[in-house]
Amino acid sequence: MPYLLFFLLLIPIGASAQGPLDGFMKGSGHLDLAPSFSFNSANSIAGANGQVYPVGYSGSLLGLFGTYGLTDQLDLVGTAAYVFTDQRSGLQDGGLFVKYRPFVLETGTAGSVSFILASGATFPIANYQPTATGALGQKAVVVPGRLIVQWTTPLGLFFNLTGGYNWRLDQLAADDISAVRRVRPDYQPVQPPDFSTFLFKIGLPARHYYLDAWLEYQHTAGGADYQPEVLDLPQSYGVSIRQIGGTAYYSENERTGFYVSTGYILGGRNTSLLFRATVGMVIKL
Repeated sequence: MPYLLFFLLLIPIGASAQGPLDGFMKGSGHLDLAPSFSFNSANSIAGANGQVYPVGYSGSLLGLFGTYGLTDQLDLVGTAAYVFTDQRSGLQDGGLFVKYRPFVLETGTAGSVSFILASGATFPIANYQPTATGALGQKAVVVPGRLIVQWTTPLGLFFNLTGGYNWRLDQLAADDISAVRRVRPDYQPVQPPDFSTFLFKIGLPARHYYLDAWLEYQHTAGGADYQPEVLDLPQSYGVSIRQIGGTAYYSENERTGFYVSTGYILGGRNTSLLFRATVGMVIKL
């Protein structure tokens, strides 16, 4: 069960690896669809208090991202994922989000600054069992709140700062708690904890290509901690991560394009030190 944590972190899948809540608006009536396939592997897990355990993982994820411009200031975003592991394969989690840009600050020769507010929810789209060996995810229900500030220079180079808080609405199931107590009679359940996130990104979009690099930090103050060979409910783990990544995208005709992206979790708490490589396609309608 230790690798169940991976997929909560993998769910934000989108065009150019932006994630579902980026700093760009699509424009009224514009639809982007982006299928992708990710290869994921890790050799160890970072536990609490700097402990690292030699527990590996290998798996793949098929993702679908879509975003539609309801107006020039309001986007609707959706995600879905299908997970492949040696033990199990199947639908995992999905998400629905809205992004609203209340205004853009024009700074003359310094470019422009966009301010975007975003929220929504991620949730399981299949009734998988989070306590099963080879389970597909944490079965988390998360409501994020985001403030996105993006400065675009006259040369096109942009700098993005995204901060937010994420509310966990899922609760531990009584049957799952009972299953653990049959092995650990003194088990005291810890409900899934909220967490905060911060992202810094720098990128350069152009007519036929897009490049970016990013650094993300996620922090969870509470929650349970992974311990080797100790039966627990990963749904209640407090996950903190530090990860880096980047994206390269190319389009010849401005209607379809292809991208590759990578991400690596440098460290944290209750998370695998995961390397992710993704290939995908973007279709603009």
